Amino acid sequence: MGNADERFGEDGLRMMRAIRIASQIGFVIEEKTFESIKKNANLIQKIAGERIRDELFKILLSSVPSQGITLLKNSGLLGEIMPELLEGYGVTQKGHHIDDVWTHNLKTLDNCVTQNPITKLAALLHDVGKPKSMFGEGEKRTFHNHEIIGSRIALKIGKRLRLSNQQLDQLFKLVRWHMFTVQETQTDKAVRRFIRNVTLPYIDEMIALRRGDRLGSGSKETSWRWELFKKRIVEVQKQPFAVKDLKIKGDDVMKILGIKPGRKIGEVLNAIFKEVEEDPKLNEREILLEKIKKFVI
Repeated sequence: MGNADERFGEDGLRMMRAIRIASQIGFVIEEKTFESIKKNANLIQKIAGERIRDELFKILLSSVPSQGITLLKNSGLLGEIMPELLEGYGVTQKGHHIDDVWTHNLKTLDNCVTQNPITKLAALLHDVGKPKSMFGEGEKRTFHNHEIIGSRIALKIGKRLRLSNQQLDQLFKLVRWHMFTVQETQTDKAVRRFIRNVTLPYIDEMIALRRGDRLGSGSKETSWRWELFKKRIVEVQKQPFAVKDLKIKGDDVMKILGIKPGRKIGEVLNAIFKEVEEDPKLNEREILLEKIKKFVI
């Protein structure tokens, strides 16, 4: 390799690549080389976000990604590319959490089983908003709305990494909605709201993140409530999920009410859908046709 300082000066991404390879195959970076990385860590600022992203994704998808992230931290590179994550170091939590925010994020990452790098990134960043939302000390410490603050921070990081709009959307939604409730008393409407918030394309990834979060908190991998919730996600999708799922259409509204295309049609369909959402059994064509008649002026 020659002089490490010179090689890293030629291309700062080589520092991150060294850590990526070390994390992938489990070797220890030679001491002088690692010292050179620490000395030259600021050079990563000259590297394009997409090049950093590609190396980071490879680290996130390695067998034990926390090792690579820890190397990034110890080398000083993480402070250059993702300083927000370091704010969780030493921030203790209450209740079932046995680790500080930093360690919990790493454990969640390791336990998040997916080959989707955005989900892995979301697992690493899911509690990144906690230091900013922290209030109180000890058992009285709270992190209210950390998922809202965290989703905004995640977006900023994602933009620095030059994520695509679709990737930014996924990252935002996984961080923003990871604090969903799992209770046997939840209504179908509440489960549908969860699906709408996360959106169907990301449901499986959210489940993978939640599994990692549970294990990263020291909880069991699953519970009967969690298994019931997953079944209900499937079952709820068989019910009317949006206006388009009604067994009537805009043409029916126009015909029965004798009106032309316009806002009124949408208002009628939305009003009827709200009723069906409360009682899916109402989604029968004859019943809905009768309901349209209630809107006759």
